[in-house]
Amino acid sequence: MSDESLITKPLNNDFVTLPKDLYVLNSLAMGVAIQILAKVTGESIEDWKEYVGAKAGEQYRELSAEKMQEMVESLDNSRTA
Repeated sequence: MSDESLITKPLNNDFVTLPKDLYVLNSLAMGVAIQILAKVTGESIEDWKEYVGAKAGEQYRELSAEKMQEMVESLDNSRTA
C-alpha cells in the first residue's frame, strides 16, 4: 500500500492510519445516511450533521489508538479476504 493511499490522524500523541478508500467510503455512506434521516424526520441536514458529528466525536474520544487501529485492520482484512 503506497503512502498516497493512507490518511494518518494524530490521537493522543499516537497516530492511527486509515486507507483513503475506507475513509472516503465511510464519509460517503455517512452523507447518504444523513440525507435519508433528514428526509424521513423532516429535520434539516445541518441539524443531523451537527448531531452525528457530536456523537462521532464523543465515540472517537472514548477509543484508544490501539482499538481504532484494530478496527481499521479488521475492515481492511475483510476487504482482502
